[in-house]
Amino acid sequence: MLSDARALETVRSDPEAICVLYDRYLTDLVRFLQRSGASTEAAWDVSQETFARLLSRGYRGRLAPEDSAWPWLAVTSRNLLRDWQRRGRADERARHRLGLPVEGAAEQELDDALGRLDAERRSGDVGKALGSLPDLQYEAVVGRVVDELDYAALARRGFESEQTIRRRVSRGLRAMRGLIEGASA
Repeated sequence: MLSDARALETVRSDPEAICVLYDRYLTDLVRFLQRSGASTEAAWDVSQETFARLLSRGYRGRLAPEDSAWPWLAVTSRNLLRDWQRRGRADERARHRLGLPVEGAAEQELDDALGRLDAERRSGDVGKALGSLPDLQYEAVVGRVVDELDYAALARRGFESEQTIRRRVSRGLRAMRGLIEGASA
């Protein structure tokens, strides 16, 4: 897996580098911009512009091998958002004066796309976390979450008490959450 530092070093010469950073940070960047006051459409546009700027200009700093590209992406996108908001207000006033409609993308479609990207990004982590569970926890979690069986049915299937199955599912899910959150950090 390409580190952020290596990806930033090679972003202008290696197309895979920008893809790695894009896949790793796009959803977080859009969510960050939304928390900064951007609409979903603006957050998407500014995120795309941030990655386009990185691709066209490259990264001029030095990053330690274990450091993250996130600070640069966050600061750059926040600055681009401020510029975008200033231009947007001027554009909106001009459109209003001319009697032109203000066009916008469907917010729900963008939110849905963001949700799909986030789920896709995390699906690999979920699969790895599930695969790392001990056999009995794996069977209990799959039976409860994937197969949607109730605890009584799982207990009958495994000839064990419901309480034992509940404990396995709980411990398995807790272990998975710890692994997934550790992978996201």
